[in-house]
Amino acid sequence: MKKNVSLSQARGTGQRPSLISRRKFLGSMGLLSASLLLLPGCKRIETLAQPQPQIYVVEMKDLFYDPLGLTINRGDTVIWVEPPELIQSRHTATAYHPDFDKKLRIPEDAPAWSSGFPEEVGDAWGHTFETVGLHDYFCIPHETDGMVGRILVEEVSGPGTQPLNVGISPAGQSIMPFVEELQGPVGEVFNFQGRVNAATFPWREDDRAEALQRWKTLLAESDTYFSQFFEHLNAIGIQQVQEQIAAFDAVMTSTDSVFVALDAANDLKGFLESLVYTV
Repeated sequence: MKKNVSLSQARGTGQRPSLISRRKFLGSMGLLSASLLLLPGCKRIETLAQPQPQIYVVEMKDLFYDPLGLTINRGDTVIWVEPPELIQSRHTATAYHPDFDKKLRIPEDAPAWSSGFPEEVGDAWGHTFETVGLHDYFCIPHETDGMVGRILVEEVSGPGTQPLNVGISPAGQSIMPFVEELQGPVGEVFNFQGRVNAATFPWREDDRAEALQRWKTLLAESDTYFSQFFEHLNAIGIQQVQEQIAAFDAVMTSTDSVFVALDAANDLKGFLESLVYTV
C-alpha cells in the first residue's frame, strides 16, 4: 500500500570502497570508479521486535538519502521528505522498476512505487511496505550521481539480490548499502537515524509535543538499539555514544527552536555514522 503523506500526517564487480568514503563521496559530489558486487544470499534475518508498525523518515538531501538504507518489518511506513533548509534541487524516491524505465530490483509482487516530485519543498510522501524482500530505489534526476537507497523488509530475497551492476549506475553501485551492512552495526545506525528523523519530523510543522513524544519513545529503546554496534566498541566508545544521545536529549527538551533541534539531530546522526564506519 502506498499513500501520500502531508506534514500534518506524518528521506559490476571490483573493489568495495570503505564505508567512511561514502560521506566524503556524497559531500564532494564526485564519482567513485569502483563497482560493487552484492553477494546474493537469500536468508531470513532478524529484525527489531516491534509492538506496532513503525515509522521511519528518510530526508532527501542534495544527492543522497539520509539514511541510505533501512531494515524494517512488514507494515512499517517509510516517509521521504525534502528538508527545505538543506536542498537546492528537487528529488524523488522511486523504485527500480520497468514502469520507471529501470531494471526490476524490488520484489516481483510488490507495487511499483514512487513519490514523484513533491508539489512543494518540505512536502512528504510515505509508503507502507507489505512485501518482504529487498526494495532498491533511486532519485529520478540524480540516479547517475549516485542518489540511491535500499529498504530491506524482513527477508533477503527478490530481484534486489542481483549484483549491483544489474540496472544501477556506476555511481549508484558505489553508494548502495550492502545487505551485510544493513544486517550489522551500520544497519542499526541507519535505523536509528531514520527514527531520529521521524522524531524531529512533526516539529517541522510546529508539533513539538509529538516530536518530543516520539523522541522519548526512541530514547527508552536506545540502550538495546545498538546491540551489534556496541559489541564492536570499547567502553570509551559506548560512553561517547551515550553522551551524544544525552546531549541531543537535552536540546530536544530545552529548546523552542526547530532549527536548533534539527542541527542537533544532524550532529548526532553524523557522529554515529562516522563512528560506525570505523568499527
